[in-house]
Amino acid sequence: MFDWIGSLKVRERTSGRVVLALSRTTRSAGLVLLVLGALVAARAWPVSAWLAFLPGMVALLGALLATLRRELVVDREAGVLRVDQSAFGLANRQVVPLFHLRAVVIAARPRHDAGLMSAGRYIAYLDRRVGEAIYLDEARRCASLMRLAEAIADVAELRLEYDAQADELG
Repeated sequence: MFDWIGSLKVRERTSGRVVLALSRTTRSAGLVLLVLGALVAARAWPVSAWLAFLPGMVALLGALLATLRRELVVDREAGVLRVDQSAFGLANRQVVPLFHLRAVVIAARPRHDAGLMSAGRYIAYLDRRVGEAIYLDEARRCASLMRLAEAIADVAELRLEYDAQADELG
């Protein structure tokens, strides 16, 4: 239901470069939650601080979503993958040479309900030769993940792996 929150979208694609970024709806949803939570918390505060706690937490979640930034740039000419992430203004930047990447993987993560295995979620990540996998996105259906994976695989000249039987990330 909330797959669109925090999902990556292809913002720009050329033959030598692809830019993935969070969808604009993530920021919009965060702003709506921030405003609604802050208004309700402000109205509830005079009655009871405990009553304002839950709306305050919703406003805090909204602030997180509104300030959340994530951008992945695969640049074949420079030979690197740049990952820029930030939340609440705290940034984390990472540069990975493309030759450290092994493949773009879409893996199924089965859901276990009452002892039965049923369709769960699909996870897309970059498998690295050295270091931990780089998480891209997850969704209930693999079509949107396949578009991301194909764009990255084409530009970075990586292998695309689809693992429908995987149990866990990496």
